[in-house]
Amino acid sequence: MTIEISEEYKASLIPFPKETLEPLNLPKETFEFLTEVGFPLHARYEITPNAPLTFFDIPYIKRHAHLQNTFLDIASMDMMGELTIDIKTQEVYQIQKGCADRRGNSVEIPVFANDSIGQFIDCLGIWLSFYQQFRDEVDRNLAINPKFSLFEHKEMYEPILNKLKEIDPESVKWRKYFWRRMCEPDIL
Repeated sequence: MTIEISEEYKASLIPFPKETLEPLNLPKETFEFLTEVGFPLHARYEITPNAPLTFFDIPYIKRHAHLQNTFLDIASMDMMGELTIDIKTQEVYQIQKGCADRRGNSVEIPVFANDSIGQFIDCLGIWLSFYQQFRDEVDRNLAINPKFSLFEHKEMYEPILNKLKEIDPESVKWRKYFWRRMCEPDIL
């Protein structure tokens, strides 16, 4: 299995015009990344079954009701929530919708993904390289053995875990973190 960021993926990264993002007063590192590198042009990346990832045409600032900091919302993952950048720390989070509080507001649960947007974009590129090959390998194993279970073959995730760790060691440190969670057998 070859796991590397493809040239096609790199070519799909489209920077934002500076004048579009200047009014948001973003931290320098985030602003520079978004205006020099940008996001993938393609919408609805399948990163896991039934959870397409779609980057917004223009990211926007949002205050989340139950979270302290201000966030820059960058993408939707349908039922899996949204991706956002904490403006203060510049870390990337998945915001999951939890149960409603007593006022009826949906509680939002931040799940750490990466230390920076650059690391997230690189991890996504690596994941997209891995994911289809991984699904094909699982399908081959199921064709040979209909009782095949990823729960008994967690070693199949080692190559992607190692690549993610190279990009951002923190991203796979804890099982509850976004990328580490993507490498759990119940996700596929």
